[in-house]
Amino acid sequence: MLRRWTVVAAALLLLGMGLITGCLLQDTLSPTSLDPIPVFDRQAFIARVQERCAPIEALLAETGDTLDYENLKFFSGTNLNGADETVVSVFLTLDSPSTLLAMQSEEEAPLASIAPLPFAVLLPLDPCTAFSVLENGAPYLYRVVSYDEAELVTADGVYARSSTAFSWDRANPNPEKEWHKYIGNYVFHMFWCATVSTNQN
Repeated sequence: MLRRWTVVAAALLLLGMGLITGCLLQDTLSPTSLDPIPVFDRQAFIARVQERCAPIEALLAETGDTLDYENLKFFSGTNLNGADETVVSVFLTLDSPSTLLAMQSEEEAPLASIAPLPFAVLLPLDPCTAFSVLENGAPYLYRVVSYDEAELVTADGVYARSSTAFSWDRANPNPEKEWHKYIGNYVFHMFWCATVSTNQN
């Protein structure tokens, strides 16, 4: 009889130890109990993008414009409508001269007199097969040429390609908010009623 109680007590002890171990292990593996692990270092990424875009900054110095790195847009996706797409876009700051000109009316600042008008930088990164003409790792400056055409130029100001589509409704009194779509064809709508589409060509 004593032996049976000893076996039962040992079994209960083992069961209790198992439960305690399980609870401790669960607490150890619980995401809330882990010390914070930096998965993505945003400031380091911004610094790398800034380094890559440095040649474009020299081009922007001619217009007095600056890039808003703190609000850059970043996307990476594979096999997205048949293409890999990893892109960074960086817009001009709101107080850049070109942005201020874009905010004015056609009467105040005729496009013919201010074009080509810089507005953003596109930086494709590996892996990216969405642009057949653009080189991954090289920054390109978007510039408005007309109300239905935008172009991409290299850091040397050399024409690289036109955007796939561009439209700018400068007279729109109720502009949409900014939005971005990455569908194997990068499309975005800017704060001054311009929609830009860029894909393979």
